[in-house]
Amino acid sequence: MSKTTQHIGDRPAAEHPQGLPTLKTVFAELLLFCLFVALVPVTVYLDTAVWGDGVSEDSITEHLHNTLLAIAAALFALGAYQLTELRGYLTLAATLFTCMFLREYDAALDRIQHGFWIYPALAVFFIGIWIAWRNRGTTRLPLLHHLSTRSATFVYIGIVLLLFFSRTFGTSALWEAVMGAAYMPQVKTTVQEGTELLAYLLIAYGAVLSHLHRYGAHAPLQEHRS
Repeated sequence: MSKTTQHIGDRPAAEHPQGLPTLKTVFAELLLFCLFVALVPVTVYLDTAVWGDGVSEDSITEHLHNTLLAIAAALFALGAYQLTELRGYLTLAATLFTCMFLREYDAALDRIQHGFWIYPALAVFFIGIWIAWRNRGTTRLPLLHHLSTRSATFVYIGIVLLLFFSRTFGTSALWEAVMGAAYMPQVKTTVQEGTELLAYLLIAYGAVLSHLHRYGAHAPLQEHRS
């Protein structure tokens, strides 16, 4: 039998397509991701059953919300600083997550003045838009390249969970219909905050992977220089 008709199973076991992860790497990442997801019910349980304070503004759940958003915002901002060919897009992403962080951190900022979070959020928004406009030639293609990666999938699934699913799944009308006369607002709040924590975990996890893989960068990315 010629080499060209040799069965695939007869190929050397050491042969591995270049660029593909090994099974060991895949299983290690899967295990790590499972541990991250398991952090959600563990955290909610600690807040409700162990400390008994529920998912309040000063709970571990809420602090993790802030921490994970800060990680995502910082990584995209760092990427915008380091990678000039991606600066427009990464600046917009960093601006979005920073504004989300300030909104999530509103309880602490309310100690200065009620609703004070809007002022730093507006400052971040306008500065981010200005930087992105100055680097507008590095926005569209970097966005498309990043969205084509596996890393970005975690980020935008997290955003969908946060902005759409948690808001609808955590509505009072739904849980009043489910629980009837036994309805308790803290159950609805716990479900919604737990779902949000999962969303923030996905966003932060995707941000870490994105940074490690340079946000799907492929040269050349710049359409034109501003």
